[in-house]
Amino acid sequence: MPPMTGAVRRGPGRYVVPMLVLVACLCLADCRTGATAADGNAGTGPSKARLTFTAPGERRPAPQTIGLTPAGQRVDLAALRGRITVVNFWASWCPPCRAETPALVRTAHQRPTVAFLGVSKEDADTAATFVHDFAVPYPTIVDRYGTLAARWPGVPGLPTTYVLDPHGGIAARFIAGVTTDDLDGVLDRLSAET
Repeated sequence: MPPMTGAVRRGPGRYVVPMLVLVACLCLADCRTGATAADGNAGTGPSKARLTFTAPGERRPAPQTIGLTPAGQRVDLAALRGRITVVNFWASWCPPCRAETPALVRTAHQRPTVAFLGVSKEDADTAATFVHDFAVPYPTIVDRYGTLAARWPGVPGLPTTYVLDPHGGIAARFIAGVTTDDLDGVLDRLSAET
């Protein structure tokens, strides 16, 4: 079998992949091709996010999700039950995650009755810097090793965003970066159910 492109031969039959190639592969595996800062999808307008919406009688309950914020405060998703809730899985090294954050922040400010929870796949210091730089108004919990994300159905990469109904059922899932239009459409639909 031929070696991976960019691999360096280290003895008979042994190849070493340079760190840059490895990092690029990991980013492509985790980070989806949603909105980027360059394509202008960070706010409103056309989106590349794929939406799956589930009818009320077919919704699965959201898994138990408890974690610590970068400041060490304990947050339990179950405490948000009774409200429509947006749960966003992200990392600062993911361009679509960075691009969608202003839309999430804007929607959180425009819809104070909707709860928001971020789940960051990084260490507490990096997550804290990102939350500060983007003025994220809602809690974010640290999931550095992806153990919380692994409990959720279908987190294929980052970003992935779920919208829960007031009963804690998973009503919608977005794969790739979301826009305010994406969020507004689902939030209006869920509001109309109640």
